[in-house]
Amino acid sequence: MIAALLWLTLALPLAGALAVVVAPRSAARPLAVLGAAAAAAPALALLAGAARGDGARSGVRWLAGDGLSLGLRLDGLSGAMAATVASVGLVVVVYSTGYFSEHERAGSALAGLLTFLAAMQGLVLADGFLALLIFWELVGALSARLIAFNREDPAAPAGAVRAFLTTRSADVGLYLAVLALYTATGSVAFSGERPEGALGALVGVGLVLAAMGKSAQAPLHTWLSGAMAGPTPVSALLHSATMVAAGVYLLMRAGDLLAGWPLALAGWVGALTAVVGAAIALVQSDLKRVLAGSTTSQLGLMFVGVAAGGPAVALFHLIAHAAGKAAMFLAAGIFQHERGTTSLAGLAGAGREDRAAFAAFAVGAASIASVPPLAAFWSKDAIVAATAGEAAWLVLVVVAAAGSAAYLLRPALVLWRVAPAAHASGSGTRGGEGSGRGPAAGRVVGRPAMLAGAGALALASLALGAIGAPLGALLGAPPPGASALSLTLSLIAVLAGAGALVAGLSVGAAPARAATEQLYANEALRALVERPLLALARAADGIDRGLVDRAVDATARRTLALARLQDRFERGAIDAGVDGLARLVGRGGEQTSRVQTGRLYEYLRDTLAGTAAVAFVIALASLT
Repeated sequence: MIAALLWLTLALPLAGALAVVVAPRSAARPLAVLGAAAAAAPALALLAGAARGDGARSGVRWLAGDGLSLGLRLDGLSGAMAATVASVGLVVVVYSTGYFSEHERAGSALAGLLTFLAAMQGLVLADGFLALLIFWELVGALSARLIAFNREDPAAPAGAVRAFLTTRSADVGLYLAVLALYTATGSVAFSGERPEGALGALVGVGLVLAAMGKSAQAPLHTWLSGAMAGPTPVSALLHSATMVAAGVYLLMRAGDLLAGWPLALAGWVGALTAVVGAAIALVQSDLKRVLAGSTTSQLGLMFVGVAAGGPAVALFHLIAHAAGKAAMFLAAGIFQHERGTTSLAGLAGAGREDRAAFAAFAVGAASIASVPPLAAFWSKDAIVAATAGEAAWLVLVVVAAAGSAAYLLRPALVLWRVAPAAHASGSGTRGGEGSGRGPAAGRVVGRPAMLAGAGALALASLALGAIGAPLGALLGAPPPGASALSLTLSLIAVLAGAGALVAGLSVGAAPARAATEQLYANEALRALVERPLLALARAADGIDRGLVDRAVDATARRTLALARLQDRFERGAIDAGVDGLARLVGRGGEQTSRVQTGRLYEYLRDTLAGTAAVAFVIALASLT
């Protein structure tokens, strides 16, 4: 039964996507919701089974040899992730039926979301690195397709290409890690210890690098802001429980292989990225880009959670963050439809005009900003508690927590402040769907479905703070902890961040400009990676032209000269000899034909002459 549920979790969203594609346009939206709901049912059943202690593996052996099986598995981690992906996906699909209600390619968007959900479910349910690699690549390719959905927006394809190339470059680490693991152990299973020596180092570094790319960790974080050119439901799905969560999931799943210095490396990357992402989010002028910076920062905290507290701590914050962040994105999409922009300048007062959407946004923002008693307060506090033994990480986590309060209070205040007399459309992300219908929320077509999606996730942010202990039990780990020190520091961080913003404290122009430019990460990558690679490519091209091409050309010239010499020899010797022999045979034939006259007396004459000649020769031989 569990094996069937595993495969249905993948098959049902794919079937829904196919139904949406072939059905009439009028049936696309109900079929998409039906497909997402049907896909959520087996995922939730798997979670219930995992909670009961059930486990299962279903697959086939791909190639002869140990460890090369291709299949799916159910355990505590995969059950929790599958349920999270399905739940958030269902809400986003319901929301999307309203968001794309007037879009001529609504069916394509909905089918793309369902297909992407199937790929993500394959990733979190994969049993071994072989299956994970397949779905890892599908998630990357399908996410690029979703980001590039808005054909009329020139920024969309550029953002999709950047996202695809950045994550694909980091994916090389995953390939190298899996190859090194198989070379050392003959298996590509998740379990087992990291090999010794160079192969073990390659496994550790490769897995961390791949996780950094998918989860937008510094300095590979810049693709996330470019991905904001995609439709807002896509941003909500990618930034909550799917694409960007894949890197964190990889660290949780491969914990045994990463034990020791690789996890410490991931922790340092996450702690620094948490502060970097907060700084970037604090200075953005576009609401979706603020949320993108926030996602980078919160994913960094999850990296720290894996390294310092284990999978249960990181998974707790992943789920709490998924609800709050998706709620904010979905609310931002409502404002985008009402104002035709996502620039903060153009959204001033939008929350006051649409208080229901603002309430959903405010609850999600308060949760991610760690306002008690909302969900992310408890999950972030668990990370603070886990870093009590690592002073440097603790300081960076608290600074990032203070930053989250500041960068999320800032857009909330902009949304709520009294709107100017005339709305400025701004230059923010439009996504192609916002039609700028004006401020009257009731006139937005599809708003009920959109508001239902944002509201459902806001309600989840109110309740998910209680899942810490059950998650620990599900994963067979101690429950995410808290202490008087961690609670005090968490509260101080919230108050410090909010107070600094209210007091009008600001950094200098140079730091602000650096944060706006993503801390010059793109320039650093160009200097440290792109330019050296291009220089290496030019050097290789020079070698190719200077040595390889010359050698090939010289060989070709010598071969051509040999061919000409052979041709001359063939024409002057072989052909001439054959032709001369043919002529000689021809002349002999002509002479022989003269002898064959058919006259009997001539034959007798020749016979006598021949006999005489023979007798003459014999006589001469006798004399000697």
